[in-house]
Parts: sequence; structure tokens; C-alpha cells
Amino acid sequence: MEWLQIIGISITMIAIGFLILRFVAKRNFSEMSPFQVFLILMLANILAKPIKTDHFIEIIIPTLVIVFFFFLYSYILTTNRLSKGIKAKPIVLVRHGNIDEKGLNQAKMTISEMLAELRVKGYSHVQDVEFAILEETGKLSVIPKASKRPLTPSDISYVPGYEGLPVPLIMDGVILYDNLAKIKMTPKDLLDRLSMQGYNQEMIKTISLAVLDERNNLIIDQNDDTNQGNIPQLKQTIWSKIYEDMHAQRKSPEEKDLGIVDDYIKPKP
Repeated sequence: MEWLQIIGISITMIAIGFLILRFVAKRNFSEMSPFQVFLILMLANILAKPIKTDHFIEIIIPTLVIVFFFFLYSYILTTNRLSKGIKAKPIVLVRHGNIDEKGLNQAKMTISEMLAELRVKGYSHVQDVEFAILEETGKLSVIPKASKRPLTPSDISYVPGYEGLPVPLIMDGVILYDNLAKIKMTPKDLLDRLSMQGYNQEMIKTISLAVLDERNNLIIDQNDDTNQGNIPQLKQTIWSKIYEDMHAQRKSPEEKDLGIVDDYIKPKP
């Protein structure tokens, strides 16, 4: 039947697109350059054509050309001599606590957008920023002034102990055997550690997350404890949001929140 053929072609093109992107695109979409995004959009357009036509040969050559240019562009970016002409350069938006209007114009960014990015980074005053740089990936790097940066252990001549990366051993009620192998722990060792904390093998499915920290402590979060309720976390979040919206009381005009502006007009005590 025709609709079965369309479904089959769609699934095939999705699988081909997934394999190509998995092979050529190693970064997140937001971290790609504009040209790489353009190539991916062209690839998506070409892979959608077989849904409307039976000539599969028409997509092979354009697809290979796009993949070739993707690799060529990635190679050029790694070559210093060739990348100077096409590689985007970092743009300074704030310099020594002062807004660089020339940099803002070059980045096609408004002052409001820049202030929003600074607030996301934790800085509400431009004067607290030594440098704010729009990187070639499109992300904003903020370097605070020395007097405004957080205190670090080295400032008080303190050397903290080693803090490793906690290793998840159980997630959503499923034992992660690959992680067990990486830390050279057997499933029996894990069950023994669980039994010491009052969990048997059948109770593993009730564990949302179990991690082994750098001090060899097994930290367990159960999905039916008093903090999470007896339903999955995603459903709990959705239903709690609906419940709060349904039972929220209407505010009088003078009680309505005006957002960030309201904080400046009438600061909270």
C-alpha cells in the first residue's frame, strides 16, 4: 500500500540521517558554526525528497557532496593558516567595566540582550565585569573584576581534598553494569552495599538514583520517599504544576509581579 511505502521511506531516511549526523557531527547543534548548520539544513532537505519521489539515486550524490564539505570545513577549522579567513573571531562586548558599542554592533546584539546574558552568568552590573567576550561558538564568556570574583581556596592558602566524579550505579531502577565494570565492582558487591542500607534485590526497581561518591559512600535516592511521592518524577512535576495553576489565587492589580522592573521599583525587604 502507498501509505506503508511512505512510512517505510520515512523511517529509512531518518535512519540514514541519524547515521550521517552521528558520523560527521560530534558537537551539539548550538555549538556548530553557521556554515555547518547550513550544511545540516541542506542535508535534511535532501533526505526529505525520497518521501515525495521514488528516485533514490537523486539523493546519493548531493548527500555525499554535503558530507565531503562538512569534513573539509572541519579540517580547515583545525588548520591555522586556512582557518583565518573563515573562522569567526571572538568579539569583546565589555572591556574594563565599560560597554564596547563597536563590539555590540559587530555581534548584532542589543544592550538588553547582553545584559540578559550577563544576568544568566550571575552579574547584574556591567561595572563588575572586566571582560565579556562573545566566543566563536556563540556563547558569552565573562571574566569578572578581581574584587568581584568568588573567593577561592587558594586565596586563603587552603588546599582542599581531592573530589572525584560520583559514579551512577543505579538509574531509574536499572543497574548500570558498564559503570560497575569501570570501578571494578561486581553486582554482588553492589547488592551487599545495598543490603547494608536496608535494600534487597527486589527493591532496586524503587531506586531513582544510586551513586558512589569519591569517599566510597553509596548515596541512594528512592523514588517513593516523602520528598518525591509515589509517582515518577516527570509525572509528579507535571501534575504538581497543573495543581498549582488550578489553585492559584488571582492577584489584585497592585499585587501583580512586574518582573525585573518591579524589583527596581519596589525592592523586596
